[in-house]
Amino acid sequence: MTVVGFVCADIAGKLMNSHRLAIQPIFDLMQAHGYGCHWANWAEPWGQIPGINKDQVACWVTSEPGMTSNDFIKRTFFHPHGLHPTEGAYVTARAPYGDYTPWLGYLGTGEYWLTNIDEASRASGSFPITGWAKLDTYFKPGIKEETIRKLNLGLPHAKTVLYAPCGNWHWAASFEKSVMHIIHLFEGLPYNLLIKVGEYAESFTQYVAMRNRLNNGPPNMRLISYQEDVTPLYSLADVVVTDGSSVAWEVIGLDKPVIQLTNMLDPLSALCPGFMIKGDVRASSYNIAHCKQIRLMAEKNPEGKGTLLTDDPECHVCAGTIKSTLEGLGNILAKTIEKPDEFASERRMWAASVNALADGHSAERCVAAIKRLAKI
Repeated sequence: MTVVGFVCADIAGKLMNSHRLAIQPIFDLMQAHGYGCHWANWAEPWGQIPGINKDQVACWVTSEPGMTSNDFIKRTFFHPHGLHPTEGAYVTARAPYGDYTPWLGYLGTGEYWLTNIDEASRASGSFPITGWAKLDTYFKPGIKEETIRKLNLGLPHAKTVLYAPCGNWHWAASFEKSVMHIIHLFEGLPYNLLIKVGEYAESFTQYVAMRNRLNNGPPNMRLISYQEDVTPLYSLADVVVTDGSSVAWEVIGLDKPVIQLTNMLDPLSALCPGFMIKGDVRASSYNIAHCKQIRLMAEKNPEGKGTLLTDDPECHVCAGTIKSTLEGLGNILAKTIEKPDEFASERRMWAASVNALADGHSAERCVAAIKRLAKI
């Protein structure tokens, strides 16, 4: 039996469920095809499967860089757990010592992330656009009804908003500033609110206050555990609100409106996909030509920290998502629920670039690419 190892992040002894879910559909499908699929170590020794020598492993599939050996990189497929500003850096792996090493295959979600790949590398076939496997769950028949039953979601209103903020990664998160304001806002709105927290959310200082308020609170609000998969919740949502989470890029691929709050520590890095990486200007020729935000901020504030141009028509729906201040959220929510397709053309243009092929068959394309490139 051909052995394939699967690796997701395990930080401080805590398995990152959101990272596992990104490649679980690939695991399940390859197992159904008769491959010996095993979860392997993310910490040292990377890629180890108990009782199996690494030379017996045909290849690995990972959702998170973390290996320390070029030998592993050359035998590994990368499929992203999230689409965020650093995604461009993951398209080609680099060992800790800085030398360039290509993945055996990068199973990507859209052409946008491949803009820095040269034509020769593209011609090798190692960068197939597969779509995002984790989103296949969204297309499962009856997923909406199944999710309502599983989570016991008897909600009073016809329209539902999903608030899915970033986990506790401080530069991209605005949970601390936002969550109690949002709860108070929804006490007076005729919409349901589902709050889906990310991993490490318990470390936020506002987490306990939020949990206590929702446990004793209004019938139109529910707290969803970080251990739950966020993807089925998209089937319930009319609008999704987030901050710097890659939830934004997931949902536009499903052709639903997304509102991004702009009040995190470093909004440019968090909200402009691939434009800025933790304060470093990463302006490609496309960005320089098309993004007013980058043209202005790169000149005036090289550190990349500042206020987004949320009211500028060119920037209001940057990357296909609607930008909003926290104070303006109520008005923008009402407009978006009333006219969900007001910015559909921008949303669909960006989705075609950053998260294409959301159709329920992405895992199948991933498996086909793995078989072809690993010759298994």
